[in-house]
Amino acid sequence: MLASEIKNNMLPAVYDGAFSEPMLKSLIAKPETLLHTVKKNAKQVRVKPSEFSYLGIVTPFQPSLWDDKMVEATWNKTIEMAQQKMKDKYAAECTNRLMTRLEKLFSRLNFNTHRKSLALILTPAEERVFYLNFPVKPVVFFSKNISVLELAANIRQEADFYYLVLNKDNAGIYDYSENKLRKVCEHNHEQETNTLFQKVIRTTELLNNNNEKPVFITGNPNLVELFCSSHDGAERYFPLLYHIAPYSDAVIGEIVKEIISHWNYWRSKFIAGRIVLAQQAGHLVSHIEGVLQFLRKSADGLLLIDKKLKQQLQKPVTKDMFFQTAGELMVQLEKFLARGNWIEITDTGVLKNMGGIAMIANIPQRSSVSIEPKVREASASCEMF
Repeated sequence: MLASEIKNNMLPAVYDGAFSEPMLKSLIAKPETLLHTVKKNAKQVRVKPSEFSYLGIVTPFQPSLWDDKMVEATWNKTIEMAQQKMKDKYAAECTNRLMTRLEKLFSRLNFNTHRKSLALILTPAEERVFYLNFPVKPVVFFSKNISVLELAANIRQEADFYYLVLNKDNAGIYDYSENKLRKVCEHNHEQETNTLFQKVIRTTELLNNNNEKPVFITGNPNLVELFCSSHDGAERYFPLLYHIAPYSDAVIGEIVKEIISHWNYWRSKFIAGRIVLAQQAGHLVSHIEGVLQFLRKSADGLLLIDKKLKQQLQKPVTKDMFFQTAGELMVQLEKFLARGNWIEITDTGVLKNMGGIAMIANIPQRSSVSIEPKVREASASCEMF
């Protein structure tokens, strides 16, 4: 009803000639400028570089322990990693040239080396090869500049330790390395306790002369406590009194698994302990100048570098005196690694008041136990596996 009334009351439309219709401008597409077209095409098609600055590779390499198939398979995997990194980043001709270089480089490697890893630095003009004496995580990366420190820092922290079990009737020494536990030696408790301890101490010192691996000790609580308080150097051992007795193979296996599961903690604690022992023995050198003096003399050992200092050392050399010294340090570091030495990147705070760098020198250590000819013969009868 309301709608019909509104419709009936509407007035007819009247067009007044005095008012002209509005003029509407036609839409005209403006032609793209040359600059606009170039920018647009540049966004759509990115020109891939035909050359790289630096290529860094670290990979496991143990030809003295591997068969030919293992060596080739590991190397092929490394090449595939490099090829994958170059995909969609470098031009095809650049990738092909690099693959050809890596294939030729493989034939020139030292297959008689007893080292554990390989580090490579490639530029368009040169190739540098380093044989490292410690396990690494396989890594391939491209950068504007790469140092051997950056490559060597990719250490694979594998559990590696000795394990001592003191029972009432015997003492067993085990070695855990390369994911395997094996018994190295066993001493029967046929004589007095002090004699047994002397044999155990002397054997562990022969095995671990430079204190390179932690030694965990378990067993009879009374024997463990007596052992740790009976001689100098007992602080080198980590007592773990998880069980009372007896220490069967199953119990030993469970304790070893427990150590492995917390390896980062034990490794940090072991390094901190090594620093203290080295200080006490006068075998520790700290700060860049002090470390450089030792490295210039071709000193060997374990080099510890704070992770923050590592980042600073990798920066480009400037006129600053620190970085001038750092440049020489990097040169000496290459020689240090080439001699088969180790480095370790530590968490901030471990090298407090040491300038972020310290070296534990490999100075032959005298045994804390007098070694008599008869004891040497007894050691020779140890069961070796």
